[in-house]
Amino acid sequence: MRLRTHALAAALTGIVFYPRSPLRATVVLLSGTLIDLDHLVLYALQTGDWSITGALAYDRYRHVIGIAGDTRPRYNPLRSWLHNPLLLLTPLWAATVRRPTLRPVAIGLTLHLLLDYVWWPRYTLAFWRAGRRCERCGRSDRRLTVHWNRAWADPKLRTLCRPCFEISARDAYTL
Repeated sequence: MRLRTHALAAALTGIVFYPRSPLRATVVLLSGTLIDLDHLVLYALQTGDWSITGALAYDRYRHVIGIAGDTRPRYNPLRSWLHNPLLLLTPLWAATVRRPTLRPVAIGLTLHLLLDYVWWPRYTLAFWRAGRRCERCGRSDRRLTVHWNRAWADPKLRTLCRPCFEISARDAYTL
């Protein structure tokens, strides 16, 4: 999900849950968006570049197909343990039983992770449907990822290895 999607959803959720408490609504907004600072930290640790503009520029091109001659590095997913719902949300919601003041933080983080993982069941089904093989070349010895055409109505999820994804994306780009 994009930062603006997380920010809008967290702001609306904060207003809905805490209409008379602007401080708690703000905490929902901040916790629902600032968790993504872990991406910046992981990017900075891998590249040595601590600039936000560098991280945003990297995020824009890392999902785009590499053009011939493009030698920019593409790192693994920039996700820390903070984006693991079991490791983060279970102890946090358990702590809200004794400390109700943590509820706005728990609500914001839960919303953020819900938005991040809303497509997870469909991705898993796409892997199973493909039999853990690339749908284009049929190989199972490469790392596979699920790709979609970004259309909300019909996402057309496809399980492809990286070389096949680049070939199919170039074919679609040239049409």
